[in-house]
Amino acid sequence: MKVLVLSATGCMGSGFVEALKDDPNHQISAFTRDPDSDAAKAIKDAGITIFKGDFSDKESLEKAFSSGFDAVFFTIFPDLTGGDKDIEQAENIINAVKSHGVKQVLYGSVARTGTQESFDRAYANLPENSFLRVYWPKKWKIEELIRSSGADWTIIKPPTFIQNLVFPKYVAMMFPELPTTLVVKDATDPNHPRWWVDGSDTGRFAAEAVKNPEKFRNKDITIGTELLTMNEIVEKLRKATGKDVQLYKWPADEWEATKNHPMHSIQRGFSEFGYDPEGGNPTEYGFEFTPISKWLEDDKNKQGTWLAN
Repeated sequence: MKVLVLSATGCMGSGFVEALKDDPNHQISAFTRDPDSDAAKAIKDAGITIFKGDFSDKESLEKAFSSGFDAVFFTIFPDLTGGDKDIEQAENIINAVKSHGVKQVLYGSVARTGTQESFDRAYANLPENSFLRVYWPKKWKIEELIRSSGADWTIIKPPTFIQNLVFPKYVAMMFPELPTTLVVKDATDPNHPRWWVDGSDTGRFAAEAVKNPEKFRNKDITIGTELLTMNEIVEKLRKATGKDVQLYKWPADEWEATKNHPMHSIQRGFSEFGYDPEGGNPTEYGFEFTPISKWLEDDKNKQGTWLAN
């Protein structure tokens, strides 16, 4: 089977590539914006064909898809401006799927997509065009594009990635002060448990659908590794680093402002309406998820991050 991995250098995409790169039954190709990045070079060094392109560039997608693929895996970063760039990118991909007769579509979404009523209640007082008012409906719209693509599909719905607190590109966006202050500015209730997962496991799990398509055919699958509070996560960070990592204590004025912050408002939502995958760790698929402590204490995951400094 020929498989095209879009966003091949991200957490999910890299896990997907890792799971299939040495499988003689599957020939994979990768699609990335920057073929010269270290992550892309590692993929190329493994003998994998790389296509350069962007989801907004129909021509680059056409060039990649024209090579002929049986399956495609992708995930899409949300448009943080509240615009529709993410929807347009999904439409470009699905149009390519239809045009080239791709038989199987695998998509990395997010847990709780589709439970719109709780989000509507939680965010009722926010402006209609605010990030949170449009984030979840757009996630659902992308899923619906996939379900109506005509291809067999599997939608994987992970919770919070532990990489968000470790890998530089995610930390810079979500916890910019963390590497220098050792303080986690998270707006979740520190005692509210939510599910966590190794983002690469999400990609590896999705790759199981390529190996066993009938078992995963036309299914939404919510995954999670461990149910942990932020207090427990911070304790695991302390143990993994030997550093005095702390949770931020929000002054009243800053706390009020978190309602309108793209990331902090989502974190508040975790506490207000829950963010717990109904199934948690879906053992019926026989996949072994990486424990969070084990991932944090693995030296290869620390390299180039604040955990190793």
